[in-house]
Amino acid sequence: MSSVIAEVSMLVSNDTISTSDVVDDSVFGRHEFLKEKPHIVIPTIIIVSIASVTGTFGNILILMAVATFKKLRSIESIFIVNLAISDMFVTAITDPMNIVAKLEGEEFFNSIPGLCQTMGSLCTISCIGSLMSIGSLSFNRYIYICHQHLYTKVFSKRNCICLCICFYIFGVFLVLLNVAGLGDHQFDRKAILCIWDRMATHKFTIFFSVVLVWVPMILIGVCYSLIYRFVSQHRKNISSSGQRNVKTQLAKTLFIIYAVFSTCWIPYALAIAVDYDDSFSHEAHSYIATFAHLHPSVNWIVYYITNKNFRTAFNSILCICRDTAKQKAGDTKVSATVSQGDSSNTTDTKL
Repeated sequence: MSSVIAEVSMLVSNDTISTSDVVDDSVFGRHEFLKEKPHIVIPTIIIVSIASVTGTFGNILILMAVATFKKLRSIESIFIVNLAISDMFVTAITDPMNIVAKLEGEEFFNSIPGLCQTMGSLCTISCIGSLMSIGSLSFNRYIYICHQHLYTKVFSKRNCICLCICFYIFGVFLVLLNVAGLGDHQFDRKAILCIWDRMATHKFTIFFSVVLVWVPMILIGVCYSLIYRFVSQHRKNISSSGQRNVKTQLAKTLFIIYAVFSTCWIPYALAIAVDYDDSFSHEAHSYIATFAHLHPSVNWIVYYITNKNFRTAFNSILCICRDTAKQKAGDTKVSATVSQGDSSNTTDTKL
């Protein structure tokens, strides 16, 4: 009798597990996720919408600032521009598609073959480009401040452009490994968006998080630690050299950019490594994935607050745009007044 009860309880237990798995792995149709979990969807859509608009605006502003402001057209600006381009893909394309995913569900992406895999792959390439650009900027500052005699040899314009191209080639290579059965990109039914398939090959997912997130972040941290130590030991010499002091200030700005990137991505890197059995909730995965994609939207704010040259350039661009808008409004008003005057003159002539 006891053995029968044990078997029945095991069957019930298995049924419960399979039922929960079905719930977790359910395919949401149009507005179904919104109706079922509005407490996730509504805050996420609001946050991502704001991030998309402000981030796209800010990254365009960065590109305009570097293009128009002479003091910003330096060797390190090649990496800053590359970072802005990578980030703008996330803010202008990935973020809106994430909103579509929350509202339309997986069925929408299933109806367009290859769309979700393409979006996830491009997002991975873009994020790799961003991290590699941040890493190159940290190494650039380390060489300039700590080993200035090597700077022109290591960071020529040609070398920097080639490095930026290599970042994207490396990203494409990692995506192509999916064809060999290592990892994949598809619709994440927990985060409800198109992203790296963390469950396809979990060992490769751990490799992915360690090699592409943890190792670069540690190396970048080491670079900034060495910069800090060097600056502390040679504070007087750096203060007396105006140009070098400006470059040191830029290093502080770029360190904050690195800190923001790390803060956004560390929770995601931990989650995909730890959640090997896909037991984390929709809430956890959705909020963590959303938080990871916020970094491209705040970089321009960091530049504005912490860097005088970027602040001057941004203010100049925004003032020009505002003055142009006022001038156009004034021209329109004058034109309307002239038209009215001409009309009344014509009427008087007829009378």
